[in-house]
Amino acid sequence: MESKAITLAALQDVEINSLKGYYGHTLGAAGIIESIVTIHSMKENLILPTVGYQHIGVTSPINVSTSLHNASLKNCIKTASGFGGCNAAVVFSKQ
Repeated sequence: MESKAITLAALQDVEINSLKGYYGHTLGAAGIIESIVTIHSMKENLILPTVGYQHIGVTSPINVSTSLHNASLKNCIKTASGFGGCNAAVVFSKQ
């Protein structure tokens, strides 16, 4: 669902990553953990790689980060698609 939403928002060329490979599935805590990592990544202008990523597993093509690198980050979107249809997105921005 996240890749479909990214594509519908015309963001499929924007580099994305998944963080669960770093800390596992934390259920309810995932949102806050990912938000903290996202904010820290923005402060450091770093895009983290997606741990364990080998090939695309979704039907809508998306740009998955495979290496740690610097980027000028001003806005980041953190999405979550959860059990039972609990879906959310938050946008973090810096000046």
